[in-house]
Amino acid sequence: MVTKDTMSSLEVRNWLLDQPEGETLLRCYQCGRCTSACPVADIEPSFNPRLFLQKILLSDELIAEEQLVWNCLTCEQCEVRCPEHVKIPHILILAKVRGLMKGNVPAAALDRARNILSIGRSLEVSSPMLKTREKMGLPDLGTPPMDQIVAMLVDIGIVGKIEKAESIYGGTENE
Repeated sequence: MVTKDTMSSLEVRNWLLDQPEGETLLRCYQCGRCTSACPVADIEPSFNPRLFLQKILLSDELIAEEQLVWNCLTCEQCEVRCPEHVKIPHILILAKVRGLMKGNVPAAALDRARNILSIGRSLEVSSPMLKTREKMGLPDLGTPPMDQIVAMLVDIGIVGKIEKAESIYGGTENE
């Protein structure tokens, strides 16, 4: 007998498999080459791409709630080493998207969203960055059109989602 919980887990797995490149997950036979090639796993032993894929294959929807998955650099070293050409970085991005859909928003993502709302960029442009751009002959970045950025983010509902995530996670560290 299939329970409702099993169905919801299967729905998560099926959603991922229906996404572009998601079906490559079915080629994974858990050889572990992805993990051995991963620079993050090299310095953070609890980060394990093979186990992330295993959890998805086994319909463990808790992958969407894991904070560790956000440590993926999408450097593609895992995919390069995969003998079955599983699109591992893409699949981990899909797991992050699923996590976002369920409300799993890491503090760093909230910080970037706050920066976009306040300065129009995900990262503040420092004077060393500006000097490097000048030396490289790159054009001036100019001033972001804040009124347009904020209006667009309000229109698509991002501002409300940021406020909701902040209420769940307690706002900024300084508050």
